[in-house]
Amino acid sequence: MKLRKADEMEQYQNDKSAKNAYLFFTVALLVWSFIDFFKKGQTGWEFTILLIGNAIFLGSRVFYKRKMR
Repeated sequence: MKLRKADEMEQYQNDKSAKNAYLFFTVALLVWSFIDFFKKGQTGWEFTILLIGNAIFLGSRVFYKRKMR
C-alpha cells in the first residue's frame, strides 16, 4: 500500500471532520463534567481530560502559527 499526499479537497474534508470531532468531544466532556459536578459536587477525570486536550490543541496552534512566520 502506497501512501500519497492529500489534495486540497481531501485536506479540506479532513479539516472539517477534525473540527466536528473536536467540537463533539469537547461538548460531550463538558456536559459530562457538569453532570458529575452537580450530582457529586466534584468533577471527575473527564474534566481533566478536557483541560489537557484543549491545552494541547491551543499549544500546538501557537507552535505552528509561530513556525509559519
